[in-house]
Amino acid sequence: MKSAILRFVLPMVVIVFAGASLSARAAETTSGHVKVGIDEKLGQHIPMDLVFKDESGKDVTLRQVANGKPLIIDMAYFECPGICDVVMGDLARTIKEVPQVLGKDFNVATISFNPSDKTSDAMKKKHQFWGSLDDPASSSAWRFLTGGSASIHRLTDALGFYFQKDKYGMFMHPTALIFVNGNGRIVRYIQGTTYAEVDVSMALAEAKANTPADIITSSPKVCFSHDPSGYKLTDRILQLGGISTLVFVAGFIFFMKSKKKFGRNQINKS
Repeated sequence: MKSAILRFVLPMVVIVFAGASLSARAAETTSGHVKVGIDEKLGQHIPMDLVFKDESGKDVTLRQVANGKPLIIDMAYFECPGICDVVMGDLARTIKEVPQVLGKDFNVATISFNPSDKTSDAMKKKHQFWGSLDDPASSSAWRFLTGGSASIHRLTDALGFYFQKDKYGMFMHPTALIFVNGNGRIVRYIQGTTYAEVDVSMALAEAKANTPADIITSSPKVCFSHDPSGYKLTDRILQLGGISTLVFVAGFIFFMKSKKKFGRNQINKS
């Protein structure tokens, strides 16, 4: 009986791990030296004089956006069909909960890494997410920025934020909040799509004190676009497939044990 179960279970385990391997390879860029994800660069500086356009179309530098305060950077793209809106929504929720005050103690920049995004797209996102704060006084404290390819890639390289565009115009990209001090020094990454108030508050305190963290907070998340190969091994599908396999295996083992127990009962009765 045990050998039969093992012969059934082992192939399933191999399938799950093989799928994980394929998903990891799908996140690799064609250059071969970087992957879709984040290479943390704690303690390093980003170029604060890079020029972007804010949601009103005005040219601004990151230095002006930070305005001498800790800055939370959220890299996104405004046509994202996946988790960018989830990140912005949870960021808005967290801003309401932290003891620090937006505009007084810190500022926020949601920056599109898609050079095709327009200021009108940025304004829509501002109304949707900054607008949910119901705090007109903080309008200049949370900027939604767009820019050209040169500025975007200089910033993402400095942040260690790597993404890839597919032939459908969609992006595979990581999700994280990146905290820098008023001079652009990177002090903390909080990866994932949801953010604990205590983590964000601590990161802002570290940015104010200029003390880079030496830990990774939260688990990495990657938004996979449509897989052009046709396999559609997306992050979410892989997770669901793994869970389904484990549930099926557990059900099979339970069935076999119940069948064996039923057989013994029938023998005892006879």
